[in-house]
Amino acid sequence: MSPVNFLRIPLTLIFRVDDIEGFQGLNEQQLEALQLDYDPDEIANIVAALRFAEANPQFDFASLLPGVTKSNAQIHRFLVKILRSIEAGGPGTPGGT
Repeated sequence: MSPVNFLRIPLTLIFRVDDIEGFQGLNEQQLEALQLDYDPDEIANIVAALRFAEANPQFDFASLLPGVTKSNAQIHRFLVKILRSIEAGGPGTPGGT
């Protein structure tokens, strides 16, 4: 899978967020689920994809997940907030203890 395709994993969460502008990133439960659902290499690929997203705000994020109705700028901010929460994360996540 292309590293950019790993953006699909966190991007699917956008369908479960009612207030995209108020979204602050992954909560502790979501960070724990990430560790349970994906192995360290997969998490590293997700983080690499999120870093790509952060550095490339003009990328067409909506093209990765049909049905996303948010603007590209909203999707970019959403993905960056996920990256920040993973970097600050919990045990076993990049940036965590």
